[in-house]
Amino acid sequence: MSRPAALERVQIAGLGGSLAELGSEARAAEAAGVDCVWAVELYRSSFTQAMWLAAHTDAVGVGTGIAWAFTRSPMIVALESLDADEASGGRFRLGLGAGVKRLNETWHGAEYGRPAPHLRETIEVVRLIVEKAGTGEPIRFEGDYHEIDIVGWARPLDKVRDRIPIYTAAVQEGMARMAGDVADGMIGHPICSLRWLDEVLVANFERGLSRSGRDPSSFDFLPSVCCAIDDEEEAAYDAARRTMCFYATVRTYRPLFEMHGFGEEAAAVGDAFRRGDFASMPGLVSDEMVDTYCAAGPVDKVRERVEAVAERGDGIWLGPPTYFIAPQRIAEYQRRIVEEFAPGA
Repeated sequence: MSRPAALERVQIAGLGGSLAELGSEARAAEAAGVDCVWAVELYRSSFTQAMWLAAHTDAVGVGTGIAWAFTRSPMIVALESLDADEASGGRFRLGLGAGVKRLNETWHGAEYGRPAPHLRETIEVVRLIVEKAGTGEPIRFEGDYHEIDIVGWARPLDKVRDRIPIYTAAVQEGMARMAGDVADGMIGHPICSLRWLDEVLVANFERGLSRSGRDPSSFDFLPSVCCAIDDEEEAAYDAARRTMCFYATVRTYRPLFEMHGFGEEAAAVGDAFRRGDFASMPGLVSDEMVDTYCAAGPVDKVRERVEAVAERGDGIWLGPPTYFIAPQRIAEYQRRIVEEFAPGA
């Protein structure tokens, strides 16, 4: 069986605990032939990390993976993207996502609305500002979520590109269709079954491409796999279970579990979380659930799942379990991913 072409374009998240580690990890990924290092937004700003990554690398792609789209104005997103594209010499990829409703509203005080139409407008406005920056032309947009009227402004700086590629994150049907309508690419979720990948994500971004009359070859799909590579299989399953616990507590991901009959198990994890019974949560996630959504165990077993997902993408994003485990274990799983899957490792 030939190696899927998507494995020539491995994507990873920048997960270094310190900024120094973030930079050295990115340089190692670049040397190993990784296609792009994406800056995660949870404990640091994705844009400041992207600037740091750009300054500490020479050739690898740099992206925001994923920047929360509704917590910044489209103007700020556009300016930050232009800065990151300049700093990286045209290597920047803007990854935008809606995030979940509760965190948008309670952490950021941001309007959420209907996330797919809201994100579509945000993409359209950001793209318009990037295109017009420096021309002095009025920039106007009127939609349900954004009303923009920029007059008398011209960015007095050179741009590397007039169009910066914009990727969106998608979990469910509406966001996948919207990505096919207007985005340059789409990033899949790390907790994802092959059936969900085929029937929900691929089917719907293809529907969006079709109804918008877009050429499928212009769209870059990056499905994702949560990989715990460990010769001690039970340790790998334990790590994967802990990350699955995090997603089982979030209502947005409920349909992923219900598709395969794991709705009750996911609900039990959520109930334990709300009781504060964190110790019992991993035990509520079965090995069957891990095998359905993740790749855990020795490298040959993980490779089988990774290659199956890669057959469905243009590139592939590989990430370690990241929740409820020690930073040292996360770093080791990340190291194994690069070592085993980066094209030049």
